[in-house]
Amino acid sequence: MENQKKKLKRTVSLVKILAKYGFGELLNYTNNQTEGEISSLSVYERIRMALEELGPTYVKFGQAFSSREDLLPKEMILELQKLQDNVEAKPMDVRELLNTDLGVDPDEFFAEIDPEPFASASISQVYKATLINGQRVILKIKRPGIREVVASDMLIMKDIAKLLVNYSEAFRRINLVEVLEAFEKSIFQELSFLNELANIDRFSRNFKGNESIYLAKVYPELSNDNILCMEFLDGVKISDKDALLSMDLDPAAIARKGLDLYLIQVLEHGFFHADPHPGNLMVLRSGKIAFIDFGSMGSLTPVEKEMLEDFVSHFMAQDAKRLIAVMKKMAIRFNVTDENQLEKDIHGFFDLLDGASLEQMDIKEVLGKFSAILNNNEILMPDHLYLLVRGIVLIEGIGRALVPDLNIIESLRPYILKIAFRKLSPEELKKSGLKLLRTLTEAMKTMPDDVQSIISKLNSGELKVQQEVQGLSALNKMMGKGINRMVMAVVMCGLLISSSVLILADKPPKLSGIPVLALTGFLISIALGLYILISSRPKN
Repeated sequence: MENQKKKLKRTVSLVKILAKYGFGELLNYTNNQTEGEISSLSVYERIRMALEELGPTYVKFGQAFSSREDLLPKEMILELQKLQDNVEAKPMDVRELLNTDLGVDPDEFFAEIDPEPFASASISQVYKATLINGQRVILKIKRPGIREVVASDMLIMKDIAKLLVNYSEAFRRINLVEVLEAFEKSIFQELSFLNELANIDRFSRNFKGNESIYLAKVYPELSNDNILCMEFLDGVKISDKDALLSMDLDPAAIARKGLDLYLIQVLEHGFFHADPHPGNLMVLRSGKIAFIDFGSMGSLTPVEKEMLEDFVSHFMAQDAKRLIAVMKKMAIRFNVTDENQLEKDIHGFFDLLDGASLEQMDIKEVLGKFSAILNNNEILMPDHLYLLVRGIVLIEGIGRALVPDLNIIESLRPYILKIAFRKLSPEELKKSGLKLLRTLTEAMKTMPDDVQSIISKLNSGELKVQQEVQGLSALNKMMGKGINRMVMAVVMCGLLISSSVLILADKPPKLSGIPVLALTGFLISIALGLYILISSRPKN
């Protein structure tokens, strides 16, 4: 009942704001007259202003769509990119909040706390403070009641999404309901500072020992789900070229370092910052780069990471057939009616890339055109891929502001080579061999009932009575091939087991730390396994 009251209250507010900016007809609101300067603004400007006035949920939803050139007009994209998350600061008694929310006496931990916030956003306000030991820190404090506001907004947005999907094919094609569900998950993660603490911990472990990045210290004992305490960083925005030059830092080197750090997050860690805009990347006097605000992160499972590696590799190699095969595995929905046409569209896209110089290439335009191909063919990719696209666009924008001829596509090439060499390494070959062994072992354990039935009938002689001679001949041929494959599978398993024993024996000669005989056994067993799998495929 309480949720319904909050939902009704927010709905009334929504109607009033939409009417103010000339969108009252969307909800059958009769008074749809815009006044003053608002009436002279474009529809896209009014959408952006309405979203800003509607509050944090709508602002962040607009920001999430600000890189979807494949779905929205260019003019609207430009307006969504202007969306500001800065709001007027609300008075807070920080010391009282520390006492009541954390259960700590501020005077025991802090020498000083600035009562005025130095940054204010829709979800939280940020205050400077100094610990007893002299360490400068920041206190990120969640706005009271923000979770309830977001929850009410999400109820309304989901109702609107269902209506739009029911009455519009365009909204059905982009899976608006699923997109909104992914957004809901993301914004509630951002509302949890405990989640952000966990993200910071994982991010720091991933980059431990990397000299190019600075990892800010956090204070879990002074943090909870509503308050986050971490080290204050004295640096400048990565996009501030004049400030970098004043610190005797090379903007080109900083741009490439920032790009490398982001590609490492994506292609090596599978855990990446989902909102790397200039305000979230700081450069310290040492030249190290620090990422801040870990509320929203993209995360890939090992399988998703492997598919992304294959996707990028085939994209760089301009191999359309393999690219489509990987897209099928990755896609949430793949309703392509003509794969030959899709392949032609992708080859046409590759021709455009070949025809443009590196200096002329804009990654936003490149990704936008490729996304349009996906959208036109009703291919819906998982949410983490769109987070990644947005991140790459933001990073490339930062890089180009510092180095106009920076090209992210060329920067990917060393990582593609690294991925290729890793996949051919003895360690990876060993993993592939063991994975294949497990697959074949499970297949043999779960042999289909009909094959077992055939073998049983052959043993009892029943098959001669039930099968014509013509059919029996074909069956004998099939069984002969099957027995040959089983023999080869046994030989392959024997090779894998003996190779594993040789590795444990650790006898020379060796190649990359692995006994040559063991490596040879693994390669032969993998070749046998591939032959078995290929020969088992039904011929069209």
